[in-house]
Amino acid sequence: MNKTAAIAIAAALLVAGIGAYVVTQGDDGGGHRPDTAGQQVVDAVGRTVTVPDTLEGGIVTVGSTGPLRFLSCFDVYDLVIEVDEGDVKDRKNGRAYSYAYPYDKLTRYHADNALEAGTAEAIGNLNPSLVIIQESVWNGYMANCVALSSKCTVAVIKAQDLAVMWDDGYKLSKDLVDTFNLLGTLLGKEGRAAEVIGSIESILADIRSLTGVSTEDVYVAGVTISGSNALNATFPIYLPLSLVGGVNAYKDDVIPGRVVVNHDKFSNMDIDLVVIDPSSSDKIAEQDSQLVLEYLYKRNGGDPADRVRLYVTVPIVWDSINYDCVLASAYYMAHILYGVLTHDEVVERIGGVFAAFYGEEGENVFKDMSDFFVQKSAENGAELPLLGEVEIVHEGGAYRIVAA
Repeated sequence: MNKTAAIAIAAALLVAGIGAYVVTQGDDGGGHRPDTAGQQVVDAVGRTVTVPDTLEGGIVTVGSTGPLRFLSCFDVYDLVIEVDEGDVKDRKNGRAYSYAYPYDKLTRYHADNALEAGTAEAIGNLNPSLVIIQESVWNGYMANCVALSSKCTVAVIKAQDLAVMWDDGYKLSKDLVDTFNLLGTLLGKEGRAAEVIGSIESILADIRSLTGVSTEDVYVAGVTISGSNALNATFPIYLPLSLVGGVNAYKDDVIPGRVVVNHDKFSNMDIDLVVIDPSSSDKIAEQDSQLVLEYLYKRNGGDPADRVRLYVTVPIVWDSINYDCVLASAYYMAHILYGVLTHDEVVERIGGVFAAFYGEEGENVFKDMSDFFVQKSAENGAELPLLGEVEIVHEGGAYRIVAA
């Protein structure tokens, strides 16, 4: 990153009130030869891996729940030569790293979350300098992974976790710290790894300083996991809400992942406000979503004191969790639950989150993401502006969501 850009980002973070962290994304290795070349590291499955002498042969990622997301924090897009198909072909949705870098322009890709024998052979024939594989792919295709590791450097990292990001002290979890440090050594960017860890922990501390005591029950609607879902799909563990001390309206089995709430149960839940994942706009016309909207519309037409407020948040999942978006959405949750930040301050803080993860490349992420969801929701006959309050209207026999 050039000096002018670094100063600009630092100034933006100071305006946001979280100037304790500044991202520089310097090249620790000098060119494409890691200064850690020849060092040995232990990867997520206990294998000893030697840092390659050069990265000139390029980097391949295998698995959609971690490798490319983590790699994107190190500004090595110019070295990435092949990724999972979904990172090229799927719509961007909640993938903030795809707004930071144009992975959809890559021409080489392989099946998502798999390493069939033919794929392993084809990757080996590319002679890449480094292949980063997520743990679940290693476990499912171990023989092919081992065969590939005989041709090039292969390192295995933990997959991202839907329910765990921080420890009891709200420090970054050990698995995440280990992953950033592992990649920092493999890429010769150990300083950058330390910056990312420090930046995220500073943001976690800032968010925690904004929390209060809330008694409002929050329903998270239309969550995205393995694609979009109807509005009766929710997360029993919703990290942005947990981080700010909010109360989840879903109180049954507290498990990682998605649950689908039947409509009798939904209509009997205590709900004070709803946050909507805009990725679900393509499911709003479906019956399950329409029943949810009908209930909320009728309830909001009754006693004003019983009105349910509806907001649009930043998606945190598309093919597993996006930790940057967790933090962005947590700032918004602090805003709507406690009123401790203005809308403009939330946007500034979110800009700081994406700058912390992606440096200069993060500057336009939130704007690009916002523009994407305005267009996507419009295509589906809805209005779901990020960080906006919305309401339900009944037109032509159907229920729609529009900006308030």
